[in-house]
Amino acid sequence: MKLLTPCATLALAILFGVTACKGGDKKAEPAPGSAAPGGGAPKAPPATKDLADSADPTGIEWKRVEQPFGSLELPTGPAWAMVDNQLEGKDETVIMLQAQDGIGPEQLDEYLASYDEVQRRDAPKYVGAAPTKGTVGGQVAARVEGAFDNGTKFVTRDFLIFAKGKVVLLSARTPATNAAALPGLIDHAARSLQVR
Repeated sequence: MKLLTPCATLALAILFGVTACKGGDKKAEPAPGSAAPGGGAPKAPPATKDLADSADPTGIEWKRVEQPFGSLELPTGPAWAMVDNQLEGKDETVIMLQAQDGIGPEQLDEYLASYDEVQRRDAPKYVGAAPTKGTVGGQVAARVEGAFDNGTKFVTRDFLIFAKGKVVLLSARTPATNAAALPGLIDHAARSLQVR
């Protein structure tokens, strides 16, 4: 089953967009919890919301799947098939798995802007909600939800998780008729992510 993949060129576009923005005259900011300039005491990072907060769906079997960036748990069984770097369900749900090295959490806003541009360019009639920033598994992350229509109305729920010098993108979509099931699926996958 092949669907229009709105994120097909996402990795390449973001690679060029964010890498181009990476340089410049910006001063490096201290990492959360590190000493402030001038030798002050370290500041505790602000409390953040855990973004993968939907309950696990019932009746789903999970399998830990190895990827170049690490591993995570994905649905398994006859209703699911791994095709390249995406998991495709017979109900037309798709979970895409991508990562890009050399992107740190300090680039979150730039990355989100590039991500939004790519979605609007590649997904027919894409409409995205404002991203929600927080953490997943203690790592800086953003959750982006949206919808598009390529003849079938789809809803999307994506996680951008910054860990170990890279960003991992877990991008999920399903027909709007399945919308209630999507958060539990992608949230479980995001919570299970182990980046190496």
